[in-house]
Amino acid sequence: MNSTAVLFVAFFLFAAIEGSPLYNKGRCRCIGSSADFIHLKRIEKFEVIPATPMCQQIEIVVTMKDTAEERCMNPKSKQAQNIINLLKKRSPQK
Repeated sequence: MNSTAVLFVAFFLFAAIEGSPLYNKGRCRCIGSSADFIHLKRIEKFEVIPATPMCQQIEIVVTMKDTAEERCMNPKSKQAQNIINLLKKRSPQK
């Protein structure tokens, strides 16, 4: 009888662990410190992630050219603001 109970609990724990990545999709990607400056020649991709109910802060994720590493950038930094303004000017207005 005990082995059945152990298997039953193990099955539900495994199911809970398998389903856990679904909850991580709604959390902030940038936790902790963020860079204030990243050399422009090293940036492959610049992504602005707006605030959501699950993450109340605007996030900027930069993909590096040489390593494909994703790094977070401080959205309040002068460089980030300049890049955002430049991208707004370049994008066609609807």
